[in-house]
Amino acid sequence: MQLAPKYQVRGEVTDQKWLGSAHATDNARTITIDGTKLDAFTERGYVPAGTPLTEATGGKFAPATASDELAGFLLVDQPVGSTSDVIAPLLDHGSIRVKFLPEGAPDVTAMPANPHFIFVKEA
Repeated sequence: MQLAPKYQVRGEVTDQKWLGSAHATDNARTITIDGTKLDAFTERGYVPAGTPLTEATGGKFAPATASDELAGFLLVDQPVGSTSDVIAPLLDHGSIRVKFLPEGAPDVTAMPANPHFIFVKEA
């Protein structure tokens, strides 16, 4: 569990270009991300905002793959450095600008449909 205090420099902002609108950003769900599923992010030190998530076993969440059912998107960057679970905000509906999702994210437009999201494809 992530209980250590976190200090941020005032004015530090998560890149949220992937959001198509501000709709639903003020009522994100609080979820637990399974820390054992975050190996790909430990070298970077954080899980980037916009990472597609799926609901895994035991009610915890994990980064989604192309064949997973999309539960939502990580709303803000989350620090990671061990296998500890991460408490985080999940955007579970809204408009998503697909081309601005984090590098390495699966093609969410090819995933099983989720009627809670509008995917905006821009040139």
